[in-house]
Amino acid sequence: MEWIHSRTLDLRETGDLKKEIVMDLVYTWVNGSETELNIMKAHYQALSPLFKNLKKLPEKHKRPGRQHGRGRGRKRDLGADQTMNRFRDMNELKYSVRSVAQYAASGMFRKIFILTTEVVDRVSGNKRGQVPQWLDLEKAKGMVELVPHRMVYDDENFLPSFNSLSIESQMHHIPGMADIFAYLNDDVFFAKPVGAADFWTPLYGFVFHAYSFSKISPYRPTPLGRTAVVGEEHSLEYTNSILSQQFGARHRAYIAHIPHILSVPIMEEIQSLWPKEFKTTSSHRFRGEGKGFEIQVSFLLAHYVMERLRETQLASWWKYRLDKNQDGQLDWSERQELIRMVEYYDQNQIKDKTSPRTWNSLTFPSFLEDYKERIRSIGIPWTNSTTYSLTGMDEYPFMLSSSDLKKSSKHQYTRPYATSNRLRACKFEIDFCLGKDFRNKAVDTVDASTGKGSMFERLAFTEFHCGDCLLHIVRRVNPSSGMGAFLPLDRDSEAYERVMRDLAKYNYVIGASEASFIQLYDGKQAQGALNSLMKSRDNYTYICINDDVESNPGIVERVRNIFLKYMEERFPTPSPWEKSKSGIEIES
Repeated sequence: MEWIHSRTLDLRETGDLKKEIVMDLVYTWVNGSETELNIMKAHYQALSPLFKNLKKLPEKHKRPGRQHGRGRGRKRDLGADQTMNRFRDMNELKYSVRSVAQYAASGMFRKIFILTTEVVDRVSGNKRGQVPQWLDLEKAKGMVELVPHRMVYDDENFLPSFNSLSIESQMHHIPGMADIFAYLNDDVFFAKPVGAADFWTPLYGFVFHAYSFSKISPYRPTPLGRTAVVGEEHSLEYTNSILSQQFGARHRAYIAHIPHILSVPIMEEIQSLWPKEFKTTSSHRFRGEGKGFEIQVSFLLAHYVMERLRETQLASWWKYRLDKNQDGQLDWSERQELIRMVEYYDQNQIKDKTSPRTWNSLTFPSFLEDYKERIRSIGIPWTNSTTYSLTGMDEYPFMLSSSDLKKSSKHQYTRPYATSNRLRACKFEIDFCLGKDFRNKAVDTVDASTGKGSMFERLAFTEFHCGDCLLHIVRRVNPSSGMGAFLPLDRDSEAYERVMRDLAKYNYVIGASEASFIQLYDGKQAQGALNSLMKSRDNYTYICINDDVESNPGIVERVRNIFLKYMEERFPTPSPWEKSKSGIEIES
């Protein structure tokens, strides 16, 4: 595709790109207020090693402890059941679906899938899937589909599951789902008009909302002790630890808790790479079982895509451009090409310091240049609800700022990310990154393979700051805003076709949207937080309202009434799939 090669767009060649946008929406939902579910949950808690161990805790250890993840700073009883608020239903799904009906562009989602659990009916004794009481199944036909967990799990012996991480690890198995899908928790709501360009486009790929100021450690976390107080940090650190084994031990940016964009083929690819981790996660009925070693698939997919695009670019340049005769060895003339390129970049960096106009900005047309106009030109509306700030087609977006390439990347994670193109710079140290033989003219050839233990592996992954810097330099010294400088020269070759296919598959941007995350603790706090949110209703594209109320029936009921009143005021129009006259008194 000429778009990727040189960033030129010929609509006569590409055809109608809008037709490539086929996207579904997936919810995971459970009505934890239903008696049958609570009976079933209590039964499996009694069998769970996690809850068995909690019962064995001495009273002196059942003291309040600080919660991990969202809600950090609040004290919780380590011996208590902390899962109740995760399952309590306050009609969030009804209003989240209303927000989608109100704000998602017409036809944006082909279908809405709701993943649900099954319970044993007290009257018939048969299993039945949970159904939101407000949902009109007749109206929903063809647009909203309820999918029981048994239809997506590789191993039904792991059901029922009360663990969202387990369910998320299997949701890409939904029968008939589109290749590209957005995933929402039922406590996330659209609050402004959004369109396909806020999630995925054929020109710029996935839109990931990554927070560069929040970094996840690459090291395997300490096994969780006997506690049901399990936030998201532990699973994120574990997920990053397996990414780090594959792509290098770097701190990676947190993926925002708003709608996530995912891909069925890429999820299948990831599962084939880490089958044990997927199976283990899916086997945990409750979050925190197995000492908390569970994957978080939205974080995993986003960073897998980022790493695979980076790897594709580096490997293609290394194998097909630097190794000109593709004999698997770099002779002196080939090595000189890299040496001269690095010297040219370094010289212009020196000039840049004394020039009123930066060399970087003059010679680097970003792949994102005029992105709004480009998207509109293929007939996709631009909503202004998201800003594209960085793209993997320019370079890896989270390279370290002024990292020291004379030293190992280890222990340099405290350096901030250089997220501004104008501020990016690096000093590529050939001897450290590639070894002293690389610059030794007397050495006839050095190995150009890309496998385990190779020079390329060290450059690209072990000392990832070397790979980031080289990728940065190749992009900056080539005037084209496309990927031409990385691609095999023979456009008719199988290698060219394969690299182009991978560049398109792993294409992505880092997007920024205004979002608000609110936790509800008690009546007074909930009233104040929701009043404030209503006053600023025009400020946010997405809002997340998290039920974090402890199990005091009076407080729960008060917060529920405050929440439902806010929701009816904020999203008053029923979705097309609701039962007639569904008011705030209808229970889920």
